[in-house]
Amino acid sequence: MSMHEVADFVFSFTSKGLASTLTVPVTIPLSTTVEDLAYRLILAHNLPCYVEADLQKKLDIFVTSETFKLHDATAEAALARVQSGEVEVDDLVEQWTKAFTQEVKMYAPPEKTSKEQEFSEVYHALIHSPSLETLLNLEHQYAIAVEDVLRARDKDLAGLEKKQTAAMNRAVEDVGITSTDEAVNKLAQKHFENTQSRENHWAQELSNLKETQKQEYKDWVMKVHEDTAKSSHGTASFIQRVRTLSNSAMESGVTLGQDDHVMSDARLEESFTIHLGAQLKTMHNLRLLCANVLDLCKHKPNKIGGVVVPQPQRLQTAMSLYSNSLCGLVFLVDNRLNSYTGLKREFAKVCQQSTDFHFPDLEHQFQTIEQDVIRANEWRLQQKLAEDGDKISVQSTGSSSSEFSQKEEKMNRMHTGDFYITKHSNLSEVHSVFHLVSDDNVRSSDISSRHPVIMGIRNILKACFRHDIHTLTIPLLLAHDMSEEMTIPWVLKRSELVFKCVKGFMIEMATWGGSQSRTIQFLVPKGLSEEMFATLSSNLPQIFRVKNPLVVKS
Repeated sequence: MSMHEVADFVFSFTSKGLASTLTVPVTIPLSTTVEDLAYRLILAHNLPCYVEADLQKKLDIFVTSETFKLHDATAEAALARVQSGEVEVDDLVEQWTKAFTQEVKMYAPPEKTSKEQEFSEVYHALIHSPSLETLLNLEHQYAIAVEDVLRARDKDLAGLEKKQTAAMNRAVEDVGITSTDEAVNKLAQKHFENTQSRENHWAQELSNLKETQKQEYKDWVMKVHEDTAKSSHGTASFIQRVRTLSNSAMESGVTLGQDDHVMSDARLEESFTIHLGAQLKTMHNLRLLCANVLDLCKHKPNKIGGVVVPQPQRLQTAMSLYSNSLCGLVFLVDNRLNSYTGLKREFAKVCQQSTDFHFPDLEHQFQTIEQDVIRANEWRLQQKLAEDGDKISVQSTGSSSSEFSQKEEKMNRMHTGDFYITKHSNLSEVHSVFHLVSDDNVRSSDISSRHPVIMGIRNILKACFRHDIHTLTIPLLLAHDMSEEMTIPWVLKRSELVFKCVKGFMIEMATWGGSQSRTIQFLVPKGLSEEMFATLSSNLPQIFRVKNPLVVKS
């Protein structure tokens, strides 16, 4: 039966001593209000204005009555279908249950906490308890096991490469005597296949080890939490569990050196406190530091007499992992989403040195980001086609298959100023890494504040203000290493540009309601001289408003 019907509304009235009758079809249920329909009838049929009240009253009675009749008829038809077996009762109950649980809050099932969310809450509670040192020691034991596998892998691959090089040299020397060019090519192909097979073997072994460690670590954290929650004297059970796990790690060959003592290299640092804003001032911290960008990522524990003493930065990073005060790093990369060359490869090695117990590894994050890059480039292409119109479509009709493949390859490439974010819990001083796409043009001395890399830093600051990243490290010279073109005037001009742009961006972001204190670290390459570092340190207070103490002379 239809959920709608049409009924004739009959309205009688007297005008100038003459009786008149109006008959109009009305769709039930009414899709508008009774008042609106009455005004439409008066206007469409030129009815006198004094019948408005009587028309609305009778129309309201008519609509209400016909609506009740339609609902009753619909209900009777539905019951008849159930009684005749046309509709299954179980299906009807399932539909009503689904409708109530999805639409009515009191019948909705309680929101379930995911395993990842539960683990994060438990970890955050344990890391702020006396078990902090034990958690970090356990992570270090796992890291040593991973380093042993990496060391064995590098040794195996180096030995294989040495053997293959010697065999290839002998084959090349014997060409024309006991060997041929075809034999050399076959030998090269065999060496390549052997190397690929050996690398895949070690990659699989490393992946299995990390997955096992991650599962054991999560199980251990949850069991310790259960022990402490079940008993008020959970400390004894907790210590016993830690000792058992530590002994099993020692028996499996994970040992700590007795005289190992890792000393981190001293780095130049200078800190400032500034105020930004005209009327409502906000205090921020600025830090100028000279270091290698990977030093902020490498985990360098101190081992004294077999006891692991984590660095203070590592402690702070672990304690703020699930907090509203995260740390970020701007890492300059090229437009390809991989970790095969340059600093990207070194960064991937740092991430690979230990297991990330909270986030996917770098390669899995790259796979997810790649899909987002393709979607972003498709959106850009659609916008460009919409702007250029027929000109682009005419040019594209004459494109060859090679041009199409090149366009398809470009869909995986990013543009200068784009950035993608990776999350980490196994780095020293960083939670989130902003991989900012840069190019060789950034080394020019005449870039402006509208350069794509500068605008990328603006977008990164916007993301930090929106997502509780309170500490951000920015490469002051927009480069991670020193080069020949970086003369003294070049460094001074570039630093002044970045200082002023970052100040303007921070003032702009403060208008979003970001009144919390932030820490901005300006990173300069390690090869910078101490004299130039002192010059930059003296230039910073001239651009930012530095808080100075008030000196009262008596």
